[in-house]
Order: sequence, then structure tokens, then C-alpha cells
Amino acid sequence: MNMKAVVIKSPGVYKIEEVPVPRPSQGEVLLKIEACALCGTDQRVLSGEKIVDVPIVGHEITARVAGTGPGVKNIKEGGRYVVQTVIGCGICPMCKIQRDNLCENTFKAIGYQFNGAFAEYMIMPKSGVDHGNLIPVPEDISAEVGTLIEPLSCCVNGMKYIPMEEMEHVLIFGGGIIGVLNGLVARARGARTVTIMDVSQERLDLHKKLGLPFDNLVNSRETNPQEWVDQHTNGRGVNAVVVAASVKAIVAPALKLLARAGHLSVFAGMPKSDPVSEIDLNLIHYGELNIHGATSSAYNEFITARDFLVSGKINGEALVTHRFSLDDFHKAVKTQADPSSGALKVIIIP
Repeated sequence: MNMKAVVIKSPGVYKIEEVPVPRPSQGEVLLKIEACALCGTDQRVLSGEKIVDVPIVGHEITARVAGTGPGVKNIKEGGRYVVQTVIGCGICPMCKIQRDNLCENTFKAIGYQFNGAFAEYMIMPKSGVDHGNLIPVPEDISAEVGTLIEPLSCCVNGMKYIPMEEMEHVLIFGGGIIGVLNGLVARARGARTVTIMDVSQERLDLHKKLGLPFDNLVNSRETNPQEWVDQHTNGRGVNAVVVAASVKAIVAPALKLLARAGHLSVFAGMPKSDPVSEIDLNLIHYGELNIHGATSSAYNEFITARDFLVSGKINGEALVTHRFSLDDFHKAVKTQADPSSGALKVIIIP
């Protein structure tokens, strides 16, 4: 029996092909893909910029169990799940406290070291089954919204260091889907004012068109962020800044936007070829500022993200702007990469 899949043939070259449906071995689960979303990392892999270990990618997944291998318990055929991407070693101190994203022995991930879900079926490996990487989701959440749980969980993870319930004003740099999700987490957790800054007016106009619940949409190409913050906070600064764009030039100036005891989340990774930035350490010292990193997520963040979406505290339906079949995968990739397309979240439905 064959299935359709997007197969990477060489860096930057991929094709939609017929390949055999995988069979679950001991301890494995066969998943039938309901939906899988494109993300920025997928774009880097598909363009050949980032190399992974497998020919099939895709890790923002909603799926049903289509079969199980020998020895699988508590996973029933027909069950509906999203896939926790990161699979830790299970034995290091970080994994033992369910922080697999900080695994000391280097975690493995779906769509990176194991085949992903830009296909009709995929295998959840035994290590993932054993580790609880299949997160159940209810029937009343759409498959498309289910794919948002993975990226939203990453934002939940990055935000967990910030006492958002006490925040008067949170500023997000970056109006793509990750910036939007960070802003929605801030709002869901009680931040009173949420501002999005981006250099693309098209993105900001899209936020307004979609009715996203942000207080200010600021074009940071046309408006000086420092002057804007000074004006809108009476010179005190904002309580938190999230850098959700891979632009290192934002980070040092962002410290100057913070009020005393403020929080800076460096959510986006910077290019490995040029990740170093000079910062004024006295700003941190005298302002008692807090600086946090954020990378991926683990089980607890998936549960929180799922519950935000299932409860309606975060409206996922508004974020899904485009849907494509596997046959139209090349068009989907082009649409997501084009700022003028009006795309926020692009979903592949096999």
C-alpha cells in the first residue's frame, strides 16, 4: 500500500511522491495525518538552508491512530492526538522533570531525526510512545487548530518565566505567527496592554483584518520604537519585551525599552554565523532586568497550549488563513513565504 508524501531529494529539492505506507514495529504507532502546518523552520529545511536527518519533514501535527505495533498499551486505534515534537533521552536531570527541550544528551525530534507529517501517514517511534509524546485532543477541536498546539506550546514555554498576570504593557517584536502567538499567550494570561511591532505594514494590516486582540499595531520601520514607548508609557518603559524575530539588532535596544524590573524574552534564535551582540550590562544591573531564553517546549507546555485553544481563551480559528492539499504543497510553501499573500498560518491537509 502506498501513500503520498513530500520527499526531500537533496538540499533545496523536494517532490510529491508515492511511497510505501510505513508499518509500525514493536512499540510504535502508525498515525494517519489529519493536518500538518508549515512553519518557518520547515521553510529553511525545504530551501536547503537547514539540513535534517530525514527525507520527510513536518512537525505541527494533528492525527489519528491508524494502527499499533506489538507491545503498545493505552493507545487505541482511532484515537485523536497532536504530536509533541521533542523526544528527550528520558534519563538526564532535565528530562526527569519533563523539560525534554533542555535534554542534556541532545533531544531528537519529529521531522528532524524521525520522519514527519507532510505525508498521509507517519510513525511515532517507540521512544516517543513510551515518553508520552502523543497528546490527546478532543473531537470538537478542528484538525487545523490542533496544529497550532505545537507552536503555541513554544510560546507558553518562553512566556512561563514572565509574571504576565502582573504586566501592564507587553511589547512583541515580530508580527509573524510566532509573534502573534506570543501576544495571544500574554493576553490569555492577563497582560493588560499588548503591542505588536513589525516592519511590514502588510502583516499589521492582516492582524487588523483578522480582528486579533492587540491594543497597538506599530510599524517599526516608520516609527522609532524608543520614542513610541517613551510616549505611550510616560517614559517608564514597558514591562516585558519579546523578540520574536531573528534580528539580533533588536535585542540590545530592547533592553532600553524596559521599565525597572522588566523582562526581555529572546524567543527567536539568531543566525549561527553571527549570533553575538554587545549589550550594556549596567542596564541589567541597575534596572534589575530579567533576560530569558526560549527553545521549543515539552509536555506541560503542550497541555497548557491545548487547553488555551480548547477552552476558547485563545481563538485558533482566526489564525488559519490558508489550506492546501499535498498535491499543492509547492504552492503552499510559496504562499507562506510571500508577505503579500495574506498568509498567517498555512495548513497542509493530506
